Amino acid sequence: MCVTSPTQSAAIADMPLLPSHLSQFATNPPIPKLHLVCDLLSPEWEIVARNPTGVTVQDVLEAIYETLRQLLRIYEWEGMSLKQRSRIEDTHRARCRVSLDPEHARLAGVRRADCLLSTTMFAGLTSLVRRREQWQVVLTLSRDFRPRAY
Repeated sequence: MCVTSPTQSAAIADMPLLPSHLSQFATNPPIPKLHLVCDLLSPEWEIVARNPTGVTVQDVLEAIYETLRQLLRIYEWEGMSLKQRSRIEDTHRARCRVSLDPEHARLAGVRRADCLLSTTMFAGLTSLVRRREQWQVVLTLSRDFRPRAY
C-alpha cells in the first residue's frame, strides 16, 4: 500500500481522475460539511470533509487521506490483539519497502492506513442521512487486488 496524495492516486477504472471529476460536488444538493463513517475504522477516527461552498469529491478524498495517514496512537496499538498487530506490522513493512525512503517510513511508525491491511480501495459513498445534527455518509472500501511489486 502506498500512502500518496488522493489527487495523485485517484482513478476510475485505472484512468486518472480529471480536475473536472474532483471539483464535482459530493452530494446533491451541495452541503458544507460531511461526516464519513465506516465499520472498518475506529469510531475515534473521525473523517469530516468541509467546504463552505459545498463538499467536493476532492474534499472527500483529502479528508480520508488526512485521517488515514495519521500515526497510530500507542493506546490504539495496545488495545489490539497480537494477531491484529502482527498483520498490521506486515502491512507496515510492505508499505515501507515500496516507499521512496524506506528507512524514514519505517522510523515514522505505523499509520492508521496500515490497519486497513489490503482493504484500501475507495469504493464509494452511500446512504446520505442526517444524524445528530450532522450529515453522514457510509464510506465503502474494498480490497486492492492489483498486483504488487513487494
